[in-house]
Amino acid sequence: MTADLLIYNADVVTMDPLLPRATALAIREGRVIALGEEADLRLRFAGAARQIDAGGRQILPGLQDLHIHLQDSGYYTGTMADLYACRSEADLTRALGDFAASHDRDWVFGVGFACGHFSNANLGRAVLDRMVPDRPVLIYGSDLHSACLNSRGCELLGLTAETPDPYNGHFTRRPDGTPTGMLHEQAMYWARDRIGEIPDSAYRFGVQHGQALCHSLGITGIIDPMVQPRHARVYQSMAEDGTLKLRVGGAIHITADEALPEAMARALRMRAAHDHPLFRLHSVKFFIDGVLENRTAAMLEDYADADGGNAPLMFPPEQLNALCIAFDAARFQLHMHVIGDAAVRAGLDGLEAAVRENGRWPALHQMTHLECVRPEDICRLGQLGGVANIQALWARREPSVTEVA
Repeated sequence: MTADLLIYNADVVTMDPLLPRATALAIREGRVIALGEEADLRLRFAGAARQIDAGGRQILPGLQDLHIHLQDSGYYTGTMADLYACRSEADLTRALGDFAASHDRDWVFGVGFACGHFSNANLGRAVLDRMVPDRPVLIYGSDLHSACLNSRGCELLGLTAETPDPYNGHFTRRPDGTPTGMLHEQAMYWARDRIGEIPDSAYRFGVQHGQALCHSLGITGIIDPMVQPRHARVYQSMAEDGTLKLRVGGAIHITADEALPEAMARALRMRAAHDHPLFRLHSVKFFIDGVLENRTAAMLEDYADADGGNAPLMFPPEQLNALCIAFDAARFQLHMHVIGDAAVRAGLDGLEAAVRENGRWPALHQMTHLECVRPEDICRLGQLGGVANIQALWARREPSVTEVA
């Protein structure tokens, strides 16, 4: 047997309890074909086309990130003003001003304003007007559940007091109904869709930008948890032409305003059309609620701040249960966005309905984020065979995390 690549003088962590460490490995056609001691493998694969002395460095299996919006976040971070480090209006002014000065296109875009520092209370069109008064501006929050337009942007997109809120989204408004420029959930996409179609080439750049960062961190496979036809088209074309260098599993985005028969037919077509070794669609994604920072996370009790209130589930429970039963029966993995404890409970109820109706199969249904979970619901996920897909980002001690709910 021959090898394309032999790596030796290495500390190989195998994750195999029968052989936890090795000093060499051989690879052929992208797969590991042998692990063992350096002397043995250098003898067996002396004719390997490429040989690398690792210099004693450690080799780990590739990491798999089970929740990363690679295509969108790669596009945003690779083409927009970087606002992730901004913690004050002065920081935003400097970042957006520098970007506007170096980019002459009509719109000024930014991404990453910290939702724990900027909210309806201190961000809106008037604030952005002071920063960039003469060009339209759209900036996205770090969680990509909120965004903000300046006055020029509102004018160009036709956002007025008469504009109705989109389904599962809302515009923050003044008492007279005039939008403040803050956009939440589907209102964000209302704005983006009206700016103009973004070419596939821009999203291809986003994938290349994102996968380079992934590779630098040892990530070799991901789940993109919100795949729409455009995402699938770009991933598929890159898989076929060899520019996709990650294994991508996708979750097809299902929305509450689509009837079950149509949603199922669309998902089955997409799954059948995309079954490449580097890109497969095996899951469906339900956003059951939003996020704590903009008060769209669905809670069992009202928010504690003065204007308080709560947020509705984005799927009525009966509809969610029916979707879980149907897509589980069609052997899709379920990927549910749940942040508030009411959303967590609704998702668990949907998963329980699917198990009760269809029985168990080797599924890896995921509930992602799980920021607020009631103690009595913690064990239910394991009992139902589900997977907790959590992100340590929201375990940080910051007012948006510790004081909102």
